[in-house]
Amino acid sequence: MYCVNGKYYAELYRNKLSGYANWCAEELGCGFYFNAANIGPYMSLDETCLSNGEVWTFLTNKDGHGGKGTLAAAIPGTKSDEIISILVAAMDRSTRRKVKEVTCDLSPSMMLIAAEVFYNAHVVNDRFHVQQVYNEAVDEIRIDIRRQLIAEDNSRDKSTPPVTYSNGETMRQILARSKHSLMMAQNKWSDIQRHRVNILFKHYPILKTAYSLAMQLRRIFNMKISPTNAMGKMNRWYENVMALGNNNFRSVIKTFKNHAPTILNYFRRRATNASAEAFNSKVKIFRSQMRGVRDRNFFIFRLVKLYA
Repeated sequence: MYCVNGKYYAELYRNKLSGYANWCAEELGCGFYFNAANIGPYMSLDETCLSNGEVWTFLTNKDGHGGKGTLAAAIPGTKSDEIISILVAAMDRSTRRKVKEVTCDLSPSMMLIAAEVFYNAHVVNDRFHVQQVYNEAVDEIRIDIRRQLIAEDNSRDKSTPPVTYSNGETMRQILARSKHSLMMAQNKWSDIQRHRVNILFKHYPILKTAYSLAMQLRRIFNMKISPTNAMGKMNRWYENVMALGNNNFRSVIKTFKNHAPTILNYFRRRATNASAEAFNSKVKIFRSQMRGVRDRNFFIFRLVKLYA
């Protein structure tokens, strides 16, 4: 509006109209926010960077569906000991006991917090984070092959042009442009991507085998089976992955086996951490609309008004 001092009204809202001063003294006085009314049977736990590397841990209720009643706790930092002590002190045992399931990523601190605070709940590792661990190992193979080609190109005779394939690209270009294709299902490939990947698989069969195993893992997670049946299928999948004989995959299998109980808990209700990721996206969008977080406490206050 013409001749309106926006800064004046922003400060007026913050200091007088919003009730921020009272809220900050009553609910954020200890440095964190907690609302026991938003604790439900199905919770999610995740961390989000607010600004300048400052990470906060958010506990959210799936039944809130990203609206009012979603945000249950906002705690600065990710240190498991501190967060556990804060949540245990904030809730009585009956409140902690009514939580049946907590989803989180593969972060050891998040898993420890969920297990210690909600001792009666099943801790579930998000399937998409599990698949991402394997996909990153597949991508490491692609990167290693490309590095070898770059080293060979640097030592070859520059008077000889590089070999181009039927799609008009060199192998270095094919490898650089295949990253996202190797993370997608075949039915989502475009004709250009399919042509490129077929050339890649023809020259590097290990990538074809690794990709097939990635799709096999996806199919296992898509099955509506019990955790016991899933464990049998995962064990056979482990054997196939180990047969590749690649060090990257050995570390992946070790990670999967160390987290086997929490990974298999997914097959109880097929719960993911998508709600927490969606909430994180809303926080990031809100942060960008505000052009960053200048006042951290006021930012948390506005999140609470929107989502708690």
